[in-house]
Amino acid sequence: MESSFLEIKDIKIWARVGVLMEERKFGQLFSLDVSLWFDFSKCSKRDDLNLTIDYSILINDIKDHSRNFSCFTIEKYSSEILKIIANKFSPERIKIKLTKCKPPITGFTGEVSITRFFNRE
Repeated sequence: MESSFLEIKDIKIWARVGVLMEERKFGQLFSLDVSLWFDFSKCSKRDDLNLTIDYSILINDIKDHSRNFSCFTIEKYSSEILKIIANKFSPERIKIKLTKCKPPITGFTGEVSITRFFNRE
């Protein structure tokens, strides 16, 4: 079996995640990087979209989910994203990096990220 992975970088998501009530009510910008390990050999041979991961669907599913979801932590939100990807596409392995682009912390101008991994057993 061929071993390769697909990378999707800088997916912009407006999500209602945070400790402050305003964060959960109004939302804020997140950036998501996704790496998916999958056997792409069948798709490579047949050029068949049904034999690969349609990343346009993946991006839309994550964005749709964010419209109806709210939580306190990026840890919980990243877990939700992993579940969406694992359940819909069944990749061998997933790596995501979820970044809160402008956390509302006085005097802090950086970003906060969490990197998570999922391995199919």
